[in-house]
Amino acid sequence: MLDRNEANHHYHEQGLGSDVDLVMTGSTSRTLIGNNASYSDDDEFEQQKREYYSKDGLQTNDQALIAHIVDRDTEEKKITRIIDYRMMPLFCIFYFVDFLDRANIGNATLAGIQDDLHLSRSELSTAISAFYITYILFEVPSNIILKRTSAVMWLSLIMLLWGTMTLVMAFSKNFHSLLACRLLLGAAESGYIPGILYMMSKMYRPRDFGLRLALLLCMSSVSGIVSGPIAYGTSFLEGQRGLHGWQYLFILEGVPTICLSVVSYFYLFDDIKSVPWLTETQKALHRECTNAPKKEAALSLKVFRKALLDWKTFLFATTYLLTVINLTSYQIFTPTIIDGFGFPVLESQLLSAPPNVVQTVSIVLGGYLADKYENKRGALMITGFSIGAIGYMLLLVLQGRWVRYMALFVIPAGLGLQAPANIGWSPINFPNLEIRVIAVAVVVMIGNSGGVVASYLYFDGPHFCKLM
Repeated sequence: MLDRNEANHHYHEQGLGSDVDLVMTGSTSRTLIGNNASYSDDDEFEQQKREYYSKDGLQTNDQALIAHIVDRDTEEKKITRIIDYRMMPLFCIFYFVDFLDRANIGNATLAGIQDDLHLSRSELSTAISAFYITYILFEVPSNIILKRTSAVMWLSLIMLLWGTMTLVMAFSKNFHSLLACRLLLGAAESGYIPGILYMMSKMYRPRDFGLRLALLLCMSSVSGIVSGPIAYGTSFLEGQRGLHGWQYLFILEGVPTICLSVVSYFYLFDDIKSVPWLTETQKALHRECTNAPKKEAALSLKVFRKALLDWKTFLFATTYLLTVINLTSYQIFTPTIIDGFGFPVLESQLLSAPPNVVQTVSIVLGGYLADKYENKRGALMITGFSIGAIGYMLLLVLQGRWVRYMALFVIPAGLGLQAPANIGWSPINFPNLEIRVIAVAVVVMIGNSGGVVASYLYFDGPHFCKLM
């Protein structure tokens, strides 16, 4: 073990600084660098410092790495921007195809899948709800596998599987084959959103989480914006090479997902400490500002039980359940609702896109407000649900297809406003990562049971007065 003078002398000989103050093993390590070295992003200097610590038995820890930072807030923002640039585009694209592939059954219904496969109304509702049954059943097991194995490998694999199921669904011949595809699609997608939420909660501080989550949630409404025109375009392929338009819809949306699963494998990462685009100092600062442990503990029955019995788990699950019932039913059946107003089928496909634009803007606004007023999330949720309820009441009392169509914009405005505060509340309220991964999976599992309910809500068309 070197004393302080020997350590200073060693650093002077290495040319690493003119004024070094080292506190030895047994106390908090701290390094003050003088005028001869810029100690911000110099990887070579950091590597020399780590080698010196290792060789001479000096303590290396996060405090030693970040002690030199003069403007910590600026450096934290820089790290957040780097993560935004590197990861958020990927997360958004993956979330987009996730919702595109699960909700395309609504556009396929309007494109004629019910008639072509000779499905009754109850069989169609069963096929739609089948997705959510396996989605719910496999939610927690999938997240346990994610935690016990490589998150990158697992998320990439399930993306490959659900892309394959979307593609296979194009060749369904009857109710039973469609049902099987929807069941397998739900099982494959079950762990993806909880897995992404878990990864994001490790990357961002609570005060940075809401807006990023809002951008992610926007992709569900963006998928609604895109799915209508895609369905409109594939309708012109009806009969080409012996395939129906809805079959081309599934093919066109399934193949890109399969390709993106390869991108996911090579560009996602299991832990931020393994990324090459942050310095060791930045990684240390990130661990400290997110309260991330250097090594995560293994899952256990005790952790599982603690997550299940936490009252917050079921509070968040209940609010998420209400969100899913409203958002899912709205997303799946919007083309059918518009068709019920008296618009032609192809026009209904196109008209289903604009309300999703409103929802996108509303989600971004909701994310901004959730971050700005992080202690007012409950009030934001109440406001959003109230606006959505007003939209449903307007649909009941108004007459005329264009007037009712305009009222249809109010619903996504309200539902989108409350979504970031609602969905983002649970991950940031479980500081323990092991409890968080289970709790988030349970919240999403219970919440997504609303998808089963939503599948059977719109049964008295074309006006759906009982639902309204």
